[in-house]
Amino acid sequence: MNKKMVGRKLIRLSQLKEKMASEKLEEVDWVTFGVILKKITPQSCNSGKTFSIWRLNDLRDLTRYVSLFLFGEVHKELWKTEQGTVIGLLNANPMKPKDGSEEVCLSIDHPQKILIMGEALDLGTCKAKKKNGQPCTQTVNLNDCEYCQYHIQAQYKKLSARRADLQSTFSGGRIPKRFARKGTSLRERLCQDGFHYGGVSSASYAASM
Repeated sequence: MNKKMVGRKLIRLSQLKEKMASEKLEEVDWVTFGVILKKITPQSCNSGKTFSIWRLNDLRDLTRYVSLFLFGEVHKELWKTEQGTVIGLLNANPMKPKDGSEEVCLSIDHPQKILIMGEALDLGTCKAKKKNGQPCTQTVNLNDCEYCQYHIQAQYKKLSARRADLQSTFSGGRIPKRFARKGTSLRERLCQDGFHYGGVSSASYAASM
């Protein structure tokens, strides 16, 4: 892998949009890595030929996705690649998105420009449940937290409200032990890394307590 990276510029998948706006990637020898989060059912273009679309994410910013289009031989050789696979892309070609869309789209012109690296062990789904009792299906980076941003935010608000109620009730003195929480603190219960909501990280939330 180190030999293949020599002389090449590494660009994070979640930073591609900014890089495409500021640099001409066609003139750069570059590489990026991502995880296949979703595979769109093979489509047929006007010529009748079939192509594939993969939705990629680097598990750093779960709000940013890149669509990779596979045509011709690339589609024929790689369309069966499983979701959850980590791949490397060498000098992918930027594509113009649909009118009105800000989606980042790429294509690859040769199968050997896609490196299949294996299963993404940090890829998972949120362990919380929706209000209707069904499991949450949001993607999470298990190395950061087992819960999605929405449910971390909801839990933070819930616990903060309880804390405010207790402080209001016992503002005149010390909170009795029978009302005190046992175990980990709210700070410890929030995921410290990788969680951002409204531009604020979980570490900032915890630090403000």
